[in-house]
Amino acid sequence: MIKKFIRESVKNYLLNEIDWQDTFSDVQKTCVDPKEFADYLNRVKANADKDYGEREKFKTTQPYVHAKSRLFAGSKKKVNIDLFIKQITTQPKTLISQNEKMTKTGEANTFVYNTGIPAFRGIGYDIEKGKFYYINTCPGAGTCVKICYALKGNYIRYPGAYDNMTRRLNLLLNNPDAFEEQLYNELKTKCENHKAIKGYKFRVSIRWNDSGDFFSKKYVEIAHSVVDRLKKAGYNIEEFLHTKIASVAQDPDFEVTSFSTGGNKKELAKIGPQQKISDVVGKALFAGLDLDKLSDIEKLKELLAMQIGVNKKLILTYDELMQTPASKKPKWYTITMPGDGDDATRRKDVIRNFQTEH
Repeated sequence: MIKKFIRESVKNYLLNEIDWQDTFSDVQKTCVDPKEFADYLNRVKANADKDYGEREKFKTTQPYVHAKSRLFAGSKKKVNIDLFIKQITTQPKTLISQNEKMTKTGEANTFVYNTGIPAFRGIGYDIEKGKFYYINTCPGAGTCVKICYALKGNYIRYPGAYDNMTRRLNLLLNNPDAFEEQLYNELKTKCENHKAIKGYKFRVSIRWNDSGDFFSKKYVEIAHSVVDRLKKAGYNIEEFLHTKIASVAQDPDFEVTSFSTGGNKKELAKIGPQQKISDVVGKALFAGLDLDKLSDIEKLKELLAMQIGVNKKLILTYDELMQTPASKKPKWYTITMPGDGDDATRRKDVIRNFQTEH
């Protein structure tokens, strides 16, 4: 009954089954027992009516689900699995968006957007086979899971963000061709709206995966194809990304990549000395410092300079970076704090970016 219900409800949307053998053979996944999964969802939903300190905490091996998610639509006390499946396999409204960080990113005449999928673990549903899977969306993750920004703040504060990213993941898995076309058309529309067209001074920049990572080679292929098609069509499109996967960071077909050092040791060992990297500065390093105070920011620069063995003058705050003309030669070490944009990742003249934990 469930399989028939889902096939009928999405027949005009997702026409393919997930091709685990060829297209997504490299995806790290776990098939989930339906009863076990239903129990997990019911426990998550029960958290919605509890005070913060009384809510059940779940293991990171289980995908985060927002307790007030609209994916629970039609459910009262217990989750209606049929309706839940219909919700996660509904076509996402958008594959790209523009969060607060992206609105602060970019020079004049540059319009920056982001796209993402659920962080660390996501829920995938194979429509044809009628099976649930936990998808490892961050296969390079390591200690970063403990302080993951995509598992904090606005990413989990609002259910709409979580819902849409889950739908993105399911569109990608069940119909990668449809995912690519929607992504291409959304970016094409942004380019046209902003006159990011050959002969004009305007540009559109896309940050890949502000949540999640390139968990599959097919996902990487789609990203390359979309950008390549847009450039060939005469659109002024740029791209940049953070990743914890060495092969992605070293992929020459991506314009600007930054390897995040909080990943697992196997991936870190593959990174060469010329690779641009991003570090999280733990609170212990700047304990007792007020980073709203200019003199304390200078103290943090001194601490970082001693730690990595560089001249303090090469370390810039975000504001200082934005006042410094960009060049193609790697030169600067930067400090990014809460509220700053993501230009340290975009710019090719940044060797290493330090993000303060918050």
